[in-house]
Formats: sequence, structure tokens, C-alpha cells
Amino acid sequence: MLLLELALLSGCSRGLQTPRFHVPSADEFLQTPAAQRLRAGAKGANLIIVSLDAARADHFTSFGYELNTTPHLASFFDDSVLFTEAYAAGASTKPAVTSLFTAQFPDTHGTHSLKYAMTAEGATLAQCLSAAGFTTAAFSASPAVSASFGFSRGFRTFEEIFREVGMHAGGGDLPRDQGWVVVDGARVLQAATRWIGARSGERFFVYIHFREPHSPYGASESFRAETASPDARPVGRSLGRYDEGLAYADALVAQLLRELRARNLWERSIIVFLADHGEGFGEHGVLRHDEATYQEIVHVPLAIHLPTRCGVSPQRRREVFCLTDLMPTLLDLLQLPPPATMQGRSRLALLTGEREKASAFAVSRAFGKDQTGGVDRPDQVSYAWRDARYTLLLADRGRRVELYDRATDPGEAHDLAAREPWVVARLRKQFAAWAATQRGRPVVLPGGRVYVTQVSDTQMEDEVRRQLKALGYLK
Repeated sequence: MLLLELALLSGCSRGLQTPRFHVPSADEFLQTPAAQRLRAGAKGANLIIVSLDAARADHFTSFGYELNTTPHLASFFDDSVLFTEAYAAGASTKPAVTSLFTAQFPDTHGTHSLKYAMTAEGATLAQCLSAAGFTTAAFSASPAVSASFGFSRGFRTFEEIFREVGMHAGGGDLPRDQGWVVVDGARVLQAATRWIGARSGERFFVYIHFREPHSPYGASESFRAETASPDARPVGRSLGRYDEGLAYADALVAQLLRELRARNLWERSIIVFLADHGEGFGEHGVLRHDEATYQEIVHVPLAIHLPTRCGVSPQRRREVFCLTDLMPTLLDLLQLPPPATMQGRSRLALLTGEREKASAFAVSRAFGKDQTGGVDRPDQVSYAWRDARYTLLLADRGRRVELYDRATDPGEAHDLAAREPWVVARLRKQFAAWAATQRGRPVVLPGGRVYVTQVSDTQMEDEVRRQLKALGYLK
């Protein structure tokens, strides 16, 4: 009863709000000739979503990184619509992927950390596609993306590749020097391509979640033997190993794309590439992720490759794009009815190269250094509100306020909050208006309460708890 007792003690379930969902009206659906041609070109297409774990945007070749870590993905990005200002809604896998699958923010779906299951109301992306006749499958290398936590909703096939090496749902990652084995992305690639190869004549949706470049960092022994490490600088060993893992993921995705071409699926598929979140290496005093919402932790790559018949030219879009908007955009593109429980909105105009009427924003949430088994420590929860230019960061129950101008400071290194209080006031007002639409009221605002999903203790097995303690996630 540990987690339920903690939830009751922390008051997480009290003071909740009525969430507001975004039900698009008829005039929201873009009806320009380019949009109509785009939807017509996507008719009958498959959908493939490829996700890397903890892959920060600024370490990709296409984002100006000093090392050529991702040459194959750079070519893919050059042939796609690349969103250079995409942000995850959560700073860790479970809340980020739940937001991706439901188009809801973490304060509404409540799947924040560790053992909390995805029980958000309404249909997931997979359920919408399955109802439309798609054959659906997912392949997960991460114990955080498990059927045990509800992520299999809507998938006919859900393969937990992490179990092949003895890992358990929620088990996380254990260091190699303790004798633990991690999931090699080659296993994920093999399972996914085998499944795709057997889908002759079927329209399908497949979600592929690679583990790389997540810690423990590095690549397979065979990859290291065949290629030189991308790290050629006198930097920390962890950063070099991280880049090595990213280069390995690039090679794996290249193999997947070659397989799609060989099976004549390239022009018959919508291919989405993204990362669930990023990774910190001390830039703001934060290592790894979970704990903060700075640029290096939630800024992710997002690219959408469309069949030629869609009539879309490859381009780089610089508008802010929260990953809660991806599901509505894809449903709009595929002309499928959206569920009435989404909070994101369609960004189809960005694919056609047109301007949007509404201003864009992204909200990211971090739950902090959690050691309670999943209940957030309100004093550690932080948020970032991003508009086209600025980032407003709120933490420590709202007592810590930071402001960054990404136009001149893309790394968010120089806090301007004291110098530009009028900008802070404007962004705080916007954040508060957004916060009123969520089920849980952000704890960085007065009267804030955390909403978490209710789960049973049986989901956290003794082995899972032991692994989490070994990782330092539990006391």
C-alpha cells in the first residue's frame, strides 16, 4: 500500500480541476488546395513512428552539432519536414510517451513517473488507427513503455523486447559494470522489420521505441569495432559514450529505412522520427533527465516524411511544436475523427508550408528526483512554458522563476528574469491560463495539486522494486 498511502498523505488527489479538451471545430480544419492535396496523398498510407530514448536535439548533425553523429538521419531530415523547435511534454519516458499517445498533458493524464499506468480517458492514437482498419504493433526496448503500464492499448501486437534480456517492466537501466545486460537496438530492429515484412497487403501502424542513446551510454561491441567513435574531443567519457550510442542509433534507423525502401514501403508510408526527451550533461547542474525542463532535456528532433504524392516539399519549420500536437496532426492528415479527449491541436498547416492562425506554445513538466515510488515531490516539480521566442521556467513551488531569450541564447544559459519582469508577467499569465485547463493544478501556482493515476500495488513486483532501489530511484 506504499504508493496509495503516500498519495493520500501528499494530498495529490484533492483540489482537482475539470480538464478542458480541444474539440476542433469545422473551421479549424485547413481546406486550402495544398491541405486537400496533402490529405489525398496520404490516403491509404501506413504510419511508422520511430522513437529514440533520451536523444537531445542539439547532438544531431542536422542541428549543428560539431560531430557528425547522425549522417543517415541528416539525409532523412533533408528529405522530410523537420521541426527544429519541437518539445516533449514530459522530461522522462513515461509521461512523455503517454502525452504522445493521448495528446494530453501530464497534469491531465497523471502518468508521471515509475509505476503509474497510462489510464487517460479517451482513445489513444493506436486505438484510433485500429478502429480505422490499421493493423497495429509496437516494439519497445524500454521497461517504462510496457503493457503493464497500459501502453499496449490499441496495439494488436505489443512486443516488450527488454524482457528478452531479463529486464522487467519499470526496471529501468542498470550499469554494465554490475553485470546487467541492456537492450541492443539491433534486437528491436530485427523484431520490427520481421513484423513489417509479414504485413503484405495490410495497412499498418507501427511504433518502434529504441533504447539508444539512453544510459548506460555506448553502442554494441560490433558497432564499436566497425566504426571509429564519434568522440574526437577531450570531453568527459560519458558525453563521448552518449554520442557513440547516438551514432549507433543512427545506423540502426538507416537499416530500417533501407528495409522500407526494399519492400516498396517508402512511398506508401508516413514516417515520423522523434525522441521521447533529451539528456543533461551538467549544463544547468543537471545530469540525465527527470529533474528539469531546460532545453537540453526536453528539446527533441521531430521529422515527418511524406509520400511524394502528398505534394509537400522538404523544409525546416521553426515554429514551436509540442509533441501533444502530433497525434491531432496525424489524425487530421489521415482524415480520421479525433477523440474528444485531446488537448493538442492539429498543425497540418506546417506540413503544407502555410502560416497558422493561432500562436504556438509548448509546455514541459519534470517531476524531480523522485525516490518515493512514483508520487511527485511538489517542491521538485518544475515547468517550462515556451512561446516562439522565450522560455519561462517555474520551479520550487513558483518561488524560482527564470527567463531565457532563445533568439539570442538558444542554450538557455543567461537568465533574464530580473532584467525583463514585464516579459515574465506576460508569460506567467499565459501559463496560468493554460494551467486552468488541466485536471491537476500545477504546483508552481498557488493552490496547486498533483494529479496521479490510481494503480494497484501488484504492478510493482519485488524484482522491479529491487531494480529500482539498485538504480537509486527508491529509498
